[in-house]
Amino acid sequence: MMGLSSPNAPTLDLPARFMALSVISLVIMAVTAPWTLPLLQGSFADFDLLAFVHLNTLGFVGAMIIGASYQLVPVALQTPLASARLGRLSFWLYLPGLVIFLLGLLQTWLYVLVTGATLLVIAFILYIGVVITTWRRTPRRDVVAWHILLGLAGVTAGMSLGFLLAHNKTDGMLGGHVLSVLAAHVILMFGGWVLITFMGVAYRLIGMFTLSEQQFRPRLAWAALTLAEAGIWLLAIRFLFELPSVIGQIAAALLLAGLLCFAAQLIHLYRRRMRRGFDIHIPFAATAALLALASVVLLVIGLVTHQSPVAPIWIAAGWLALLGGAETAIQGFFYKISTFLVWLKRYAPVAGREPVPKLEQLYNKRLAVAGWALWTAAMVAGTIAILANWDVLAPIGLLLLAGVLCFLVNVVAIARHWLVSGRSRLIGHLITRNGAP
Repeated sequence: MMGLSSPNAPTLDLPARFMALSVISLVIMAVTAPWTLPLLQGSFADFDLLAFVHLNTLGFVGAMIIGASYQLVPVALQTPLASARLGRLSFWLYLPGLVIFLLGLLQTWLYVLVTGATLLVIAFILYIGVVITTWRRTPRRDVVAWHILLGLAGVTAGMSLGFLLAHNKTDGMLGGHVLSVLAAHVILMFGGWVLITFMGVAYRLIGMFTLSEQQFRPRLAWAALTLAEAGIWLLAIRFLFELPSVIGQIAAALLLAGLLCFAAQLIHLYRRRMRRGFDIHIPFAATAALLALASVVLLVIGLVTHQSPVAPIWIAAGWLALLGGAETAIQGFFYKISTFLVWLKRYAPVAGREPVPKLEQLYNKRLAVAGWALWTAAMVAGTIAILANWDVLAPIGLLLLAGVLCFLVNVVAIARHWLVSGRSRLIGHLITRNGAP
């Protein structure tokens, strides 16, 4: 677990500000879910739907990945972050960019939308530049390092297409190719950036969490990366240039094979883990992997059966990829990363001299399990409802909200250990409630 931090990592304020923005975005999404989830069964061109999607992608997932990258990339690469100052600057561009972009979508203010998109692009350029510079300085470039670099390639291409789509709202320059560009944008952002980055980070984090680093199989990881990257980029090219559907089918099959290799690696690490017992990140990680695989299976089925662009199967695949895969995994890993970083800052200086809480005592484990169960139930029910075209997404939004509230209560509990003054009083309270660790 000490691998989550090192002298190479920046001070915690840098990742924490992005993580705070991510959690706030999740809360807004959950609170509005009973009204916004039904939008998924409407038109792709609905600006309210686009705002909901980007609140999830840029607000929750994107902000969390950037914040986690600033913390974990220097640790994984054993190289100091190239510039924490530019990292902080990227936040002060990302935050207003996100707010202005969403406001432009909600109010259909097209030039406001483009302004927000421009700020976001600059923020992403700074983020990409900082991480690439850090990557170039690393003395050892293993498979995890290549996941990080290729993830940056995916977000660069996906961001560029997204910027074109934002400008298209004002001048219609893409003409009848909007859906093709949109499909490529989604694939590169979800697959090329989120999935590839998650795969690389998961190898490192799961090995740390379970003490199974020695069981890691590099060849299997390289196979997963090669297959997934080939599938993602081939699929994006197929949609972008409107190539024959058979190319998309081959690409989806390659992506599915890559995910199966990734799943096999995770199963191997968990089966050979030295740290036994229940760990809250495990059900989240397992659920995320299964739902991501289900997303790709639906993608394969949709391509093989030549489903229309507005068929429910594409919405269900996106639902499973974004909320089912990415957002489920983020919640699980957040429990591990945040508790360790808070413990390191708050209690490490006095460990051995004063009684300190264990990591799992920083939050309520039963509440975390309840949140996972409610969230998973919402994911499964939502998938069924979308595929069957049932008008029940509003009550499913209440189920999703309940799961997020469980998560939020624990986030606040973890944050209190960092923010509350009077460490001795807090430790005394923990000892009284839980007993000495």
